[in-house]
Amino acid sequence: MALFAGVAREKITPKVGGFLFGYNDQTKSDSIHDDLMATALALKSGDTSTIILSIDVCLIHNTICEEIRSKIAAETGIPAKNVILSPTHTHSGPRTMGFGEFGNWGTIDEEYCKSILIPKCIAAGKAAAAKMVPVKMGTSTTESKVGINRRELLRDNTVILGQNPWDTYDSTMTVITFVGEDGKSLANVVHVGAHCTASGINHEVTRDWAGVMVDRMEAESGALTLFINGTSGDVAPRMANGGSTGDIQHAMEVGGLAGIDAVRAYKTIRTFYDEPLEVICGELALPYVPPLSKAELDARLAVPVDGEGWERRERSSYERLAKLYESGDLGPDAWTMHQTILRIGPVVMVPFPFETSSEIGLRLRTYSPFAHTLLLGNANGSNSYLPAESQLCRGGYEVESFKWFRPRQLPNDSDKQLVDQNMMLIEKLK
Repeated sequence: MALFAGVAREKITPKVGGFLFGYNDQTKSDSIHDDLMATALALKSGDTSTIILSIDVCLIHNTICEEIRSKIAAETGIPAKNVILSPTHTHSGPRTMGFGEFGNWGTIDEEYCKSILIPKCIAAGKAAAAKMVPVKMGTSTTESKVGINRRELLRDNTVILGQNPWDTYDSTMTVITFVGEDGKSLANVVHVGAHCTASGINHEVTRDWAGVMVDRMEAESGALTLFINGTSGDVAPRMANGGSTGDIQHAMEVGGLAGIDAVRAYKTIRTFYDEPLEVICGELALPYVPPLSKAELDARLAVPVDGEGWERRERSSYERLAKLYESGDLGPDAWTMHQTILRIGPVVMVPFPFETSSEIGLRLRTYSPFAHTLLLGNANGSNSYLPAESQLCRGGYEVESFKWFRPRQLPNDSDKQLVDQNMMLIEKLK
């Protein structure tokens, strides 16, 4: 069955002077280092169609994701569930997610989302769907050291954000290329997992290291390229300073190395095939753990908390739970999501609306019967971190975020449950 593809891009750069989704609620941009983009890839095979958008922002709030997906569906006729939104996770872009009650990350830039992000994503998706042509697909992988585990373990057994050279990260970079009937590249997809935080607490709007990689791929291939971030939850960009953040020069250096890796993989693709497109959907669910009793909650709230550390964020979770008790409604007993998994020949794409630890993606790839099983981190929404259960005993930023992001907590084995539920869907693919 013939495969069709179309690709389009829209600029989504914010105005200078707006807040950046960086590391505090006061960082504003003072310049544009490079423009942010929304790049859409539309695919069709028989009666099945999908759109994948690579969007140069950090995270996208769940409700904004649903609005974009539903409006693209209305414009294109492609089901909203078949639209995949994949933020690149640059921290040097506008606020498209808010954590007002959870820390000092600020609130969503509603004006930016309304006037730029949402309409431009819709325009890119619509344009890509309107110009699909027959294509064939080729795939290659290479080892890349663009990332490194960032859960640095100190001698006293505490975990900080830094670099951990002996812990897990996913070193596989996957490159997918679609060529038209003329044999020329129409579009590329590059999948690898690492935070786009090399620029650090900067004041330039930038795609961070991924932008350099994308530009190099486009210069070499002559085709628009989508960066799809993978399991970046516990993975930093690998930088010479030994940290998890740097400055704009660090971003350029990491991006240059990533570009070399991507082009190397691209140039090894020799054979292209008509590949079938398949979409499978299902419901995923994680049961919340039983909440603290009202008496236990009152006792914990009676303990004073100073400062803005994790104790304050734990307290915030308790305060939000107290509001649920006051309302008389503790809400549903499970966190649920509608899952959509794409298969394009040997490639399977599995969206996760979390900052997912690298071990989880490696497990999915190992268990999957397909050659290239790619976990898409932060895709189709944002629900904080999803650490591996093996990481919970040591704590650290990712673990504490997972524990206290919600007024009701998810179970410690959330990783296993989601791996199992996604594998049940993957195993139904042809």
